[in-house]
Amino acid sequence: MNRKLIWNDINGHKLHSGAMLFFMTISAMLLALTVILSAGLLGAIDHLMDKAQVPDYIQMHNASLLESEKEEISRFASQCGEVAAWQVCPFLNLDNSQVMIGDKRLADSTQDNGLVLQGEQFDFLLDTENNIPEALPGEIYVPVCYRSLYNLSAGDRMTFGDWEFEIAGFLRDAQMNSMMASSKRFLIHEADFERIREEAGSGNAPSDGLGLYREEYLIEFILKDQVDANAFGTAYGAAGLPAKGPVITKPLIRMMNGLSDGTMIAVLFLISIVVLLISVLCIRFMVSLQMERDRKEVGMLKALGIGRKQIRQIYLAKYVLFCGLGAFIGLLLSFALKVPLAKQVQELYGAAQGGAKAVFLAILSVLFTEGIILCSIRRFLKKTEQMPALEALFSMQEKKTGKGQYLMIGGVAAFCVFLASVPQNLYSTMSSPEFVTYMGIGKSMIRMDLRQTEEAGSYGDVDLAVEQIASVLEQDTQVEKYVALRTVSGMAVLPGGRTGNLTVETGDHSIFPVSYSKGRLPRGEGEIALSAMNAKELGLDVGDKLRLGGRAKEDGAAKTDYIVCGIYSDITNGGKTAKVHSIGSHEPAIWSVLYVSLKDPAQKGQWMAKYRKMGAEVTDIEDYVKYTYGQTLGQLHMASLTALVAGVFVVTIVTMLFVRLIVEQDRYTVSFYKALGFSGRALKRKYLIKGMFPVIVGIGAGLLAGNLLGEGICGMLLQSFGADSFRFVIHPVKALLLTPALLLAVAAAGGWMGIWELKKIGACECCMGKE
Repeated sequence: MNRKLIWNDINGHKLHSGAMLFFMTISAMLLALTVILSAGLLGAIDHLMDKAQVPDYIQMHNASLLESEKEEISRFASQCGEVAAWQVCPFLNLDNSQVMIGDKRLADSTQDNGLVLQGEQFDFLLDTENNIPEALPGEIYVPVCYRSLYNLSAGDRMTFGDWEFEIAGFLRDAQMNSMMASSKRFLIHEADFERIREEAGSGNAPSDGLGLYREEYLIEFILKDQVDANAFGTAYGAAGLPAKGPVITKPLIRMMNGLSDGTMIAVLFLISIVVLLISVLCIRFMVSLQMERDRKEVGMLKALGIGRKQIRQIYLAKYVLFCGLGAFIGLLLSFALKVPLAKQVQELYGAAQGGAKAVFLAILSVLFTEGIILCSIRRFLKKTEQMPALEALFSMQEKKTGKGQYLMIGGVAAFCVFLASVPQNLYSTMSSPEFVTYMGIGKSMIRMDLRQTEEAGSYGDVDLAVEQIASVLEQDTQVEKYVALRTVSGMAVLPGGRTGNLTVETGDHSIFPVSYSKGRLPRGEGEIALSAMNAKELGLDVGDKLRLGGRAKEDGAAKTDYIVCGIYSDITNGGKTAKVHSIGSHEPAIWSVLYVSLKDPAQKGQWMAKYRKMGAEVTDIEDYVKYTYGQTLGQLHMASLTALVAGVFVVTIVTMLFVRLIVEQDRYTVSFYKALGFSGRALKRKYLIKGMFPVIVGIGAGLLAGNLLGEGICGMLLQSFGADSFRFVIHPVKALLLTPALLLAVAAAGGWMGIWELKKIGACECCMGKE
C-alpha cells in the first residue's frame, strides 16, 4: 500500500517531486565532486613528487659556482648527518626576447625559462607518461603547461640565438609545474648543453644587453626522515655556502602545485556547503507546502486511528526514496563532471593514485549530505504531528504564515546572493591591479628585471646596469615615477641566537608601497619589514629586534641591529622576503628590479620595446599577474558563473514555492475575498508583494555577508599562502547593481509563477467548507 501511495503522490505532484529530487541530487553531486577533485589533486601531486624524487631543500644560486665552492658543499654534506643525498643542477637561463617556441615569441613571458640536464640522483623531469625521458642531440622537452598555452605538439620547433631544436615531448616538472613558480625548465641533451654553455662562456653568444644565456644553479638536498628543512637551512647559512637566491622547500613546492587548482576546489567546497544549506531550506518549504495541501488527508488518517508514527513513516518513505535516487544520480554526475574539471590536473600532474579511496570518500560525502537532509525532514514532520484530527478535517481558518517561514525564504535568498558574490568578488580581486600589493609588489605599471651575470662589459654588472637604466629613466619625460630595488642575501641573527638566511629587498619602498597587515614600511636606517610567512617562521612581530648583515663567511661579524617596523603580504618567492631601506654591508645584488609608472599608458608597448634593448627583462604588471595566476583566474571565473546560474535558478524556484505556500495557507481568505468581489489583479499584487518582501531583505543581507563574511573566508585561505590583511576589490556595478538586480528580477518571475495558484481557488470554497 505504501508503494502505491508514494507513486500516486509523485504522479500527482510531478513539479514538486522533481524539484525535491533536484535539490537532493545537486547537494550530493557538489560535495562528492569536491571530495573527488581534492583527493585527485592531492594524490596526483604526491605521486608526481614521489616519482620525481623532489628535493627537501633547494638553494637557488644566481651566480657562478666555483669548483672550490662545490667542494665546500660536498664537505658540508658529508659532515652533516641530516643529508641523505645532494646534487648541483646547472640552469642556463634564456633571454625570453630571443626565444621562439612554435610560432610564438616569449618576449612577454614573465617566466625565467632555462635549459637543464636530467637529474643525476633525484629531481627527475618526467614525460607525460611519468617516465624519465632522455633527450637526444637536437631534441628538447618543453614544460607541459606550455602545450596548451602556446598550442604546441611534438615535432614543432624551438629556437633561440643560432640554436634550433625539435620538440620531442613535454615535461612534468614536479618543482616548477605551476605557473605560480617563476621558472620553467627545458630538457636537452648533455652535448647540446655543454656547447651552449661554452658559447655563453666565450662571450660569442648572439645576444645583446645582459646576454642570451645566464648560468644559475640549483643546489639540492634530500634530507633524512624527520629532519626540519628550516633548521637545516640555518645550518647551511651558518656555513657560509653559496646562497645568492631564494630558498625553496618541499612543503612550499607542494603548496604552489596545489594553489592554482586548489583555489577552485576551495571555492567549490564553499559553494557545496551553501547549496546544501539552501537545499535543506528549500526542501523544508516543499514539505510545508505538501503538508498544507494534505492537511485533510492527514486528518482523515488520524480519525481512522492510524498513529502519528505510521503517518510519518508514509511520508518519510517517499523522502528516503528521493534521497536514495538523489545520492545515486549525484554520485554518477560527480564522476562524470570530474573528467572535464580534472583535465588540467591530469595534464600537469598525471593520473592520481588511490582511486578506490576517492570513491569511498565520495560515497561517504553523499551519505553525509543525504543524511542531513533526511534528519531535517524528519524533524519537521515531527513538528507537524501536533495538529488534532478535527482541526485538520474541519478548520475553516487558514494557517497563518509564521515568522520562521519568512526568515527561511530570506535566508535562502541571502545564501544565494552569498553563493554568487563570493567567487565573483574573489575573481575581481585577483584580476585587479591592486592584487599585486599582496604579491610583495607595489602598484606600478611596468616591472624591469636585471640579474647578475658573469659577462664583462658595461652591462655585465647588475648594479652598473641598474645605475645606467635609472639615469635614462630620470631623463625620460614619459616616466611619471620609478624606483630601483636591489635584492641581496643577508644573514639574520635572532634574539635567541638562531641564525638564518634572509632574502632582503633594499631601496625606497614608499614610492610603490605594498599591503601591510601590521606596522608600516621601512623609512630609514635600522628598520626592517618582514613578509607574513617570514615573520611567522622566525617568531617575530612589530617592535622585535634582529641583527642583519652580510653572509657569515664573507662579511664576518659586521652586522647591524634592526627593528621590525612592519609585516606585509607576499605570495611570491615562497612568501619569505624582507624589505629594508638600506643594509649595513654592501652585498652583491642577486637581482634588481625597477618599477615604473608612465604618464600615458597608451605608449606602454613602444616604451617597453625601447628599454628591452638596454638589457632588462621588461614586463607589463597586468601580464605578470595574468601569467602567474591565469590558470586560477580562469577557474575562478568559471566558478563564479556557475554559482551565479545556480543562485538564479534557486531563487526562482524558492520564491515560486514560497508564494504557492502562502497562497495555499491563505486559501480560505482568498476564496472569501473573491466572494466579496475583490479583483484577481489586486490579490496577485498583494501576494506578490508579500512573497517578495523577505526576498528583498535576504538579498540585502546576502550582499552584506558576501562582502564581509566572504572576505574573511577568502582571507583565511590566502593567508596560508602569505597574503595577510586581505581585502576584496569589488566591481561596484557588477557586484552591487547587476547581480542583485538579476536576482530580484528572477525572484519576481518566480513570484509571478507562484501567484497563478490564485486562479485555482474558487469564490464558493469559503461557503462550502472547503480549503
